[in-house]
Amino acid sequence: MAELKRRLYRIDALAVALSTVIGIGVFRNTGLVMRGAGGFGGATLLWLISGVLVLGGAVLYADLSSRVPEAGGPYAYVRVAFGGRAAFVYGWMNAGVVIPARQASTAAITGELLAAWVPASPRMLALAIYLTLAVLHLFGVRAGALAQRVFFVGKLATVGLVVALAVAAGLAGARPEHAAIAPATFGLALGAVWYAYLGWQDVVLLAEELREPRRDLPLVLCGTVLLTMVLFLALHAAVYWGLGGGSEAYDTFPASRVARHVLGDFGKNLLDVLMVVSLIGVTAGGLLVRPRIAMALARDGLGPAALARVSSAGVPYGALAFQVGIAAALVATGSFEKLIQLIGFAMGVLGLFEISSYFVVRRKRPELPTSRLHPWAPLAFLIMSGALCVLSGKDHPEGIATAAVIMVVITVVYAVARPRVITAEPTPRPDAET
Repeated sequence: MAELKRRLYRIDALAVALSTVIGIGVFRNTGLVMRGAGGFGGATLLWLISGVLVLGGAVLYADLSSRVPEAGGPYAYVRVAFGGRAAFVYGWMNAGVVIPARQASTAAITGELLAAWVPASPRMLALAIYLTLAVLHLFGVRAGALAQRVFFVGKLATVGLVVALAVAAGLAGARPEHAAIAPATFGLALGAVWYAYLGWQDVVLLAEELREPRRDLPLVLCGTVLLTMVLFLALHAAVYWGLGGGSEAYDTFPASRVARHVLGDFGKNLLDVLMVVSLIGVTAGGLLVRPRIAMALARDGLGPAALARVSSAGVPYGALAFQVGIAAALVATGSFEKLIQLIGFAMGVLGLFEISSYFVVRRKRPELPTSRLHPWAPLAFLIMSGALCVLSGKDHPEGIATAAVIMVVITVVYAVARPRVITAEPTPRPDAET
């Protein structure tokens, strides 16, 4: 069986991180965030404070990725900290529920946008795009990384275009509309901001494929979050100003309103095309990195051995097929919509697992120096994850029940199946260290 090899450079990691985090969320959610946060000032603070807290998470992941530079990323951190039982529950909650639901939701939105131009069912279009991308990823990790470089450049250009159009609209003196503004809860606004920032941490899953993971991952993680903060705040402020602070700025898709004001229907259609491309990039990035959690579970004996298989091109094709199968079923049936309410709460719970592992791994592997931001940066991220759990649970209590049922089922499966390996420190693997 082939092993993961170090084929990727720092620029690949940066492209993957930025391409994954910059999706459609920030373009659609600026209006929603203002509604939930009570206006422009409150929304600006929410984007800024959330970004600072997420930066605390980047510091946490940078430390952990240096101490545990393994494929599987946060799953490996939980395993080293708490052992096989906790890793089994965490890993399968992530690989079997949260990741496929995230992939399905992104693919579904892509299908809905394409359906405006292509005479076909949105679900069929979503499936076609998703399965095509999955097949393309079989060509190898290098091909997937090069594609992410292209998407990365395109997404930066899209943010720049929206900001430029908003500035043009503001300079032209766009008249603000004053229609009624639909209300939104603060919890919904916080979830929208969190969703927009989501994805930067996925790059740690490539730790065994980067040439210098201990050097590159801290720079990529912190650099990605800082750049994302700047881009998101710039877009939020520019769109609000470009629409004159009127009710359009609080709409579901204010960036589209800006494009229509400046370029008419052509501008709106152009932005829709760029949004589709951006979503395809997010989906492609997820297919590139996220199967490594299921692969790592299987490699440690906490899942079927078939999921640990890797092709000569560096593709964990067994884990990829597993992820694609669940996500495709969710898209085809539409049942992912029932899991969307779970994602915010589940991501908060999984974040608490990861934060807790940070403090334990530091004690177990003290050979590396501790960040100067310890313990305040990890504690800030802990506050964010805890708040997300509480607010998501308050808005969608069924998410708590669903998460509890899933975790009970996973625990029972673990107890019955008795995985063949239960270890916190597996045998060192080829290419696992630099």
